[in-house]
Amino acid sequence: MVPKTTLAILILLSVGMLVPATIVATSRLTLRNEAAKASTASELSTRLIISVARPLDETGGAIIVSGRPIPDDEWRALEADGGNNSRKEFNLRVSSPASIVDFVYPQSGTYSFKIQRTSSDDATPLRTRQILIGSAEVHDPETNKLVTWPSMSVIHVEGDTYDAGWARIFASTFDGAFRQEDKDALLIQRFAAGRILSLSRSAIEAVVQDSK
Repeated sequence: MVPKTTLAILILLSVGMLVPATIVATSRLTLRNEAAKASTASELSTRLIISVARPLDETGGAIIVSGRPIPDDEWRALEADGGNNSRKEFNLRVSSPASIVDFVYPQSGTYSFKIQRTSSDDATPLRTRQILIGSAEVHDPETNKLVTWPSMSVIHVEGDTYDAGWARIFASTFDGAFRQEDKDALLIQRFAAGRILSLSRSAIEAVVQDSK
């Protein structure tokens, strides 16, 4: 049972599917297989390469990928890890079982992301599944202002501790970690196009709970 929260965290449910190597989204929340088409040479896009490290790749958990559009001129000024003039690529590493990637993409363009292990030497394949898509209104953890996250995907990473049901609860309760007084509850790491928000073990135990 998904808990009742004081904030309206609005998640649009979708049919669970295996996450393809690349997911492309537009500002209209088009997260469907047919949307994952090759970009034209002139189309602007943000590309995220999200590498999954321990303990997330062992215990399993969830990664929330939240994209926000910004003016094209601002996007062009971002310093990327790779890509070209029309596509900027950013390499990220997540390890918390409750991880959030909050990033920006060009207003006139798209974004895509790929989730992989940190090491390709591991023979065990990383199994992920997109379980929710939609939008949310949350209190920003740094400004404490109510903001809209217009384009979100919730990805479940399979493991031995946190199942898909837990990931759905996390998707509806994560905002609670943003408002905790414990400064160690949330680790914020920045990169050129956004930030990674990682919940600590204590925050996971306090916030990600099913209410009966």
